[in-house]
Amino acid sequence: MLNRVGRDLCDRLFRGYTRKQWGLDLSALAPSVARRIPVRTGDDDRYFTDRHQALPSEGYARMFERMLDHPGISVATGCEFDACRGEIAYRHLVYTGPIDRYFGGCHGPLPYRSLSFEFEHLEGVRWYQPVGTVNYPNEHAYTRITEFKHLVRQEHPGTTIVREYPQAAGDPYYPIPRPENEALYQRYRALADGLPDVTFVGRLAQYRYYNMDQATGAAMTAASRVVATLSGRSPPGTAESDRG
Repeated sequence: MLNRVGRDLCDRLFRGYTRKQWGLDLSALAPSVARRIPVRTGDDDRYFTDRHQALPSEGYARMFERMLDHPGISVATGCEFDACRGEIAYRHLVYTGPIDRYFGGCHGPLPYRSLSFEFEHLEGVRWYQPVGTVNYPNEHAYTRITEFKHLVRQEHPGTTIVREYPQAAGDPYYPIPRPENEALYQRYRALADGLPDVTFVGRLAQYRYYNMDQATGAAMTAASRVVATLSGRSPPGTAESDRG
């Protein structure tokens, strides 16, 4: 990051945010963390520069409700995987939880970073901030505030915001990108590669800091491989399927 923006901007914008987000200095993280942050000299103020950018028209909750509304799908919540894994019969299992937990942490725990969220509804406040998300790299304990009305184009006399507080304890949200963590993940990956009837996919199962589009792409790739495997075809990307 120093090479890209210089020390002044690095200290003003990135170093404090990184310490809050990860509990580590920039120097302790993999270079991929800094590469996620766009640096431009023009007046394009978008975070991403993809040609097409969108959200589900009725929100992610409704999207998943429709995906799960199928006679062949049943949903169970409030049950840890370890507590019910022996009760589920399957031809092929798609696992999206932490990969180290699947194997009982036999090589030691993979570190993750968590978040806590503080929601606040402001009645009579039309807009709280000028854009959907504002980062606070140096002030406050939270890293950013998101105001949802900017994202969903909702018309309402009030507004709802959420503050995000990074923390070490809690549900795993972010794999921590450090070389030693990647080395530990590869040991679990070797175990996963020996399970042809289980597919590991997602941020936690692949120990990758995916954006939403990357997570969707990984899921679609995994789905193609699972369908091919269950139908007796060679999964896409293998030597056998390439020859076909």
